[in-house]
Formats: sequence, C-alpha cells, structure tokens
Amino acid sequence: MLSTLLRVLLAGQLKPFCLSSNEIPQFNPHVENFGLYVHIPFCRRICPFCPYNKCLYREDKADEYCKALSLEMRRYKEIFSDARIDSVYFGGGTPTSVTPKLVQLINEIRGLFDTGKYIGVESHPNDLNPENLRLLREAGVNMLSIGVQTFDSRFLKIIGRPYDGATAVNALQMALNTGFDTVDVDLIFALPGQGLEEVVNDVTKAFELGAHQVSAYPLIIFPYTGMDSHIRRLDLRKTGMAVEKKMLGAIVDLAQRYGYRRTSIWTYTREGAPKYSSVTRERFIGIGAGAASLNSGYFYLNTFDSDQYVNAVKKGLPVSVGMKLSDRVEMLYWLYWRMYDMDIPASRFSELFHEPIRRRFGLLLAALRLFGLATLEGDSFRLTNKGAYLFHLVEKGHSRDYLCRVWAGSLKEPWPSEISF
Repeated sequence: MLSTLLRVLLAGQLKPFCLSSNEIPQFNPHVENFGLYVHIPFCRRICPFCPYNKCLYREDKADEYCKALSLEMRRYKEIFSDARIDSVYFGGGTPTSVTPKLVQLINEIRGLFDTGKYIGVESHPNDLNPENLRLLREAGVNMLSIGVQTFDSRFLKIIGRPYDGATAVNALQMALNTGFDTVDVDLIFALPGQGLEEVVNDVTKAFELGAHQVSAYPLIIFPYTGMDSHIRRLDLRKTGMAVEKKMLGAIVDLAQRYGYRRTSIWTYTREGAPKYSSVTRERFIGIGAGAASLNSGYFYLNTFDSDQYVNAVKKGLPVSVGMKLSDRVEMLYWLYWRMYDMDIPASRFSELFHEPIRRRFGLLLAALRLFGLATLEGDSFRLTNKGAYLFHLVEKGHSRDYLCRVWAGSLKEPWPSEISF
C-alpha cells in the first residue's frame, strides 16, 4: 500500500512498476565507475527473522558458487573494461562462512578492476577468530560489519542466534584490535519482549566498547520468513509503534551523548571514522544469487536460486528480471536513498542529472522545510530528527512491501516471467 502511494505521488505513475524477464539490460560500456556488491548466501544456521537470500552452508556448494562468482565478475569485465570500482561490499547470508575464498575473490577483483579505497564485509561473531580477522585485513578489507543483533544472551536465544553475549563482546574487541578503519555493530531493536532498558543497554555497550559505527535497525517482520509464527510459538508480544518510537528516540539521544553523528536514519558513526554503508550507492553491480544491479539506466536482479545461478553464469549473465528506468524514476531512486542518508546534496543531483533539483522536486523540498522535516544547510537539504522518524516509517513500510513482492516472488520462482510492485 505504501509503495503504491509513493509511486503515485512521486513518480506520477498509476500503473505498478514491473520487473520482466523480457527486459534484458542494454549496457553502456562507457560507464566510468560503480560500486560492486558480492552476495554470499551461505549460513551455518538459518535465523527466523532474516529476509535475505540464504541457504545452509555446504563446502562443495560453496566451492562451486565462488567459482561462479569469479566467472560472473569476468563477464562484467568484458562489458565494462575501463570502469573503476568505487567500493566493494560482501553481504549475505554470511560472507565470513567462506573467509579464505573471500580473500581469493578480493585478489581477483583487484586484478580485474581499478578499485577504490573501501572494501567492506558483513561478518558473524562465531567466525571472528584471530586467523580469519588477519586474513581479511591482509587482503585489504578495511570495513567490517558484525551482525551482533543484541548483546543480551536471552534475546539472542529468542531470535535464534547461536552464541551468547560474551561471544559477541569478544568478537567486537578482537575486530577493533585488528586495525580496520571502521568496525560497525549491527543491532536490532524492538525485538519481541524487549523493553526500552534492554535497548539502551545494547546501544550503550556498543558505544562504550568503542565501535566506530552502530547500525540499529527495527525488527521488521516479513511474512515469508516465518518470524511471525516463531513469535507465537514462544508466546511473546510484538513491540508496538509507540514503544518503538521511544526506543528510536533513546538511541538518537545516546548517540549524541557519546559523540556519534547520525549518518542515516538507522546508523551512527563516530567522528573521524569512514561511514560504513551497503545500500546507498548511486550506481552498482551485484554479483551472486539474488544480487540486484542499477546501471546503464536499468534495475535488474539475478536469479535467487544458488544452484541455478551456478549453471546460468556458465552461459551468460544470470539475470532473471529487469526494468528500464525512466529519467524520473532514476532520479527518485537517487532521492530516496539520499533521504535515507538524511542528506540531499543539490549540487550532486545537478552533476548527475544535468538539471537543478528544485525543477523536479522543488515542491517536495519546500514541503519538507515548511513542516520542519528538513533544513537547508549550505548546498544540502538535511532531514531533522522529525523528518528522520517519518522516513523511518516510510523505509519500514516500503521495505516490507518491496521485499514481500519482489524477493518473495523471486524465492518462490527462480525465473519469474514478471513481478509487479
């Protein structure tokens, strides 16, 4: 419902967007740069809350899959021979379930492309031992995100995480001692049965242990994950909106008290540390099962089935569905993620799209300022905390709508003919 409303109000489009198997991307070989996302779907254990494309780890499957990733990278090198990769990001799943193979992939990427400064990896606390951390750092990984979720052993058990709070603390301390430029701690708040005090304890611990960044996301319950039935089985209660709002407000206040900048609606970064982010690139190529890409005026997805991905990439790019973006929709995509970042730089819009941002979105920007949702700071429109809370609701609703239609459909059918959203 929310995605429909946003589409009508901002894109002026009554008809749903449609990802189609017939919309094969027509690549512009003169693309100068992009971000690279690499999806590793393997997990040692499947968490009931996770909406992402994942499967249980098997060594033989992981070997085949990583060889397919290498082949897909080489196919993109043939298309974008002179392009530069601004950043590399490994997500999942659990990338650190195959740490030695990550090192090989990073070396291949550097051999194929001119790469930027930042290489980021999502990690699981159980995988962070001194040897794996050393391998990652020596390979050039300088940004590490640790999926702690909570330091409270009771809530870790509730959400199906196979470690305790002490293990999470130890993993963070080891990572900080390894010398990464940014160590991010991922936390989930508004967990079933969780109170305000427990949220404050989690975030305070991450700040006091010295995390360079804390990403605190609200629990979003996606119907296709089974989390709803998991909560009912445990006879727990979901967190209401009013309590969730208090939790978010407490996190914002804590970040300010500890000297962290709010760098997106859900992230808080220590002064002087590079921001760790995976979802806000202007142009990106995704490789791996279920990875999304945005380049050459197209948005498209790879098949989500890891076995079929391995077979498909032997014949060509494993794209399942795609969509040609109009200029307006491409601008809206950029604007949406700049609002997620809480910062909309007008000069960057002009640089990318060759027209002033006020010509396209002047009414929206004026309304944001009028209602106290944004302020003008130099060249940029900056969301206020009031505006950030509104976008917090928008992001939750849109994510749920989009993933339940597009990702759930792609998980159900590896090669859908079309998906509307």
